[in-house]
Parts: sequence; structure tokens; C-alpha cells
Amino acid sequence: MVSSADMPTAQTNVSRRLSRLLLSGATLAAIAMISAGCSSTGTSDVDPADFDYRLRHPIVISEEPEVMDMPVGMKGPAISREIETAVREYVGEYRAYGTGSITIQVPTGSANEVAAAATGRAIHYALVRAGVRRGHIEVAPYEVGDHAKLGTLRLSYLRVKAVVPQCGIWPKDAQGNYRNTQYHNFGCAQQQNLAAMVANPADFLRPQPMSPADGRRRADTINKYRQGDDPQTNILLIPSGLGG
Repeated sequence: MVSSADMPTAQTNVSRRLSRLLLSGATLAAIAMISAGCSSTGTSDVDPADFDYRLRHPIVISEEPEVMDMPVGMKGPAISREIETAVREYVGEYRAYGTGSITIQVPTGSANEVAAAATGRAIHYALVRAGVRRGHIEVAPYEVGDHAKLGTLRLSYLRVKAVVPQCGIWPKDAQGNYRNTQYHNFGCAQQQNLAAMVANPADFLRPQPMSPADGRRRADTINKYRQGDDPQTNILLIPSGLGG
């Protein structure tokens, strides 16, 4: 039995135990709140484009003008054999890759307005001789607005290209980056070079189908292997004389 003299001591021990339990519970609750606060920083708070230049500067497929500029002097029409050859090559690319019509942009309000108009008519005939239908040729004058300047005659048609949005944009200061992210313009030039080097823009969408197997070459290789001969192709290497 607990005597009356020991009652204050027992009550004090119980109070201390309760205080410890409450303190432990408060500590655990604080730790849980801190952990919950840390776990709330997920991937939704991070922009992937800050760390991947391919997302900031994507390569897109677009119809862009294929341009051929022709400076025109004060006298015309100046259509030489070399210029007509260049026009014929331009038409060949138009047939292979172009869409829509070919547009002849003729300058007006310039010092060479009369000569440019005559050269534009000569280019029109050169396009017809190169095989372009008259209905696929459009003439569009554009205003220079300065009779002291020489305007440029321009041929253009639309062509599907792989392009990258404009580079050289700096929305933020490149210094003071404490998040260790890439600066906005990083990787843009590389994306533009890659888009310019790829001949077929459709390769960015899906790979081209494989060509059929060469059955004759395969049979020849198998026969050589069965006979114990060297199955590799005999390639004659010609020494270039370069090197040490």
C-alpha cells in the first residue's frame, strides 16, 4: 500500500511520465510535419526544359520558303546562259521538294524598277522553258520605297524543312544561377545545325524502311563460307602516297 506520505512523490512521477510522453508526441509530430514538407517538393516543381535543351529548342517540321535572290542592275533583262542554268537547277529542286507555286518577287519603287520588271519577265520565260507550268508561276511585286536603292529580284517556293525556333533569346541573366540549370540559349545552335544537316526532314518523325536484302550477295557469301573461302568483299585499296 502507498502511504499518505508517499502520495506526493507518486503523483510527481506520474506527471513527469505524462510530460515525457507529451514531449515525445510533439517531437514526432514536428518530425512528421518536416518530412511532409520535404516530400512535397516533387517533379511537378521542376521544369524539365530547364535541364534539356531539346525541349527548349525542339526541331519541328514546317513549310519554309526556299529562296533564290538575283541582284539586278540598271539595265535588263540580264539573263545569261549561266543564270538560266542556275534557274533550271532551282526548278529541279522545286520539282523534287517543293509544294505549291513558284513566286517571282519583283521590286518596285527602286532605282532599277524598269530593269527588274524586264528581268522578271525573262525569268518567267526561263521557268517555263525549264518545265514549270504557267499556272504554277506567280508574280508578286514588293515595294522598296527608295528610288536611290537597287532592289533584288527573288524566286521562292515553299519546301518542307526541319527548323528550330529563333536562337539568341536571353529571357534571364546567365549569371547567378543557383539551381544549376542550363541557360535558355544553351544547345540552340546545335539543334539548328542538326536540322540543317538532315537531308530528309521526315527522318525526325520516323526512320526510313529498310531496303530489301540482296539475295545474290547473300547466296554468294554462304557458298564461299561453305567452301572455306574468305567471304568478305575484295576491295582494292589504292595507296594515296600521303602520310609518313
